[in-house]
Amino acid sequence: MMNHAAQGPEERMEASLDTLRKAGHRITAPRRGLLKVLTSEHGPFSAEELHKRLPQGMCDPVTVYRSLSALEEIDLVRRCDFGDGIYRYEFNTGEHHHHHIICRKCASVNNLDVCFADGLERLVRQMGYANVTHTLEIFGTCAGCQAIAQA
Repeated sequence: MMNHAAQGPEERMEASLDTLRKAGHRITAPRRGLLKVLTSEHGPFSAEELHKRLPQGMCDPVTVYRSLSALEEIDLVRRCDFGDGIYRYEFNTGEHHHHHIICRKCASVNNLDVCFADGLERLVRQMGYANVTHTLEIFGTCAGCQAIAQA
């Protein structure tokens, strides 16, 4: 996967369509629409949120789920699990990745642009493992919710 972090939305979109073609996937209107949202807006978004961002009538929610599954299969999107039973998706920028801090009260999400698990991934690769990935989401109570609780 090429590093898409430094590219603009248009370049990420074109590179994503190229990745779809090379993987043998069809470029459908729903896939193009999802990629347009994911490459131009920062998620993560639930499938329902993504469906609402697509032009009305473009597709049904089942098609969104199927399209996201296909995009995840070829590493164009990354699935995030915040422990609430709702998967969220964001564009996979390639080499650089980030993690999230999620407020337990208001469910606000902030990015953590540092990753301490990269060293662990290298160690696991040295142990002979391939296709190594990791996810890390941190949960806490944001300052705003703490202030409300103390008021």
